[in-house]
Amino acid sequence: MKKGFTLAEVLITLGIIGVVAAITIPSLIQNNQKRVIEAKLKEDYSILQQVMKYAEYNDLSLEGSFPDNDAGVRSWYETYLKNNIKVNQVCFDKAGCWHSKNPTRDLAGQDVAFNRTGVGVGINILNLRLNNGSNINIDGYGQSSIWLYFGVKITSESTVVAFIDANGDSGPNIVGKDIQIIVFTNKGLLPAGYDKSIEEINKNCSKKATEANAGYFCMSKIKNSGWEIPNDVWKIKV
Repeated sequence: MKKGFTLAEVLITLGIIGVVAAITIPSLIQNNQKRVIEAKLKEDYSILQQVMKYAEYNDLSLEGSFPDNDAGVRSWYETYLKNNIKVNQVCFDKAGCWHSKNPTRDLAGQDVAFNRTGVGVGINILNLRLNNGSNINIDGYGQSSIWLYFGVKITSESTVVAFIDANGDSGPNIVGKDIQIIVFTNKGLLPAGYDKSIEEINKNCSKKATEANAGYFCMSKIKNSGWEIPNDVWKIKV
């Protein structure tokens, strides 16, 4: 007489498989999303570095003031970026090139300063949709704000800051996770938090961060760790 599994045994086995799948599949999906974001973030950083090199080659400097009016922003784009970066879409202070389902938030769950849901971060901004699916939000900030919010020391009165949303319109749309920040300086392209101490960076890029720029310095931590988003930061529920 041949022995086989009873219906009850088959159902129990399928049930166990279902429970294991329910536990592991979401984690696998999250880990894959994290790896994709890390790869895109590294690629976006490289793209913007090339833009700076092109500007230098043409005796132009991306460091400095960013226009605060529509005509000026358009002229700035034409001068520095148009011929040096491939984009799918360009938005001058309007919706269309930044996620619109929810506000841009920080690691503490707060709306970032100058958030404009669906438009971007800042006033009279320039947004780009890159061909790889990333969104870039560009605006100018004064010297004191560059230090206070972005942790970078500059010698000029102001400079350009870019928020990189490495996975475009997809979530979670959190600074410190899929959104990272870089600053254009005369030293080159620097990650936010560059001139802060390791202790300050680690505190800012953690669930303990409560300040208005919580997560802004994560770019320094990620770049210094071989382009890996820390697992404890990725798991923060916002």
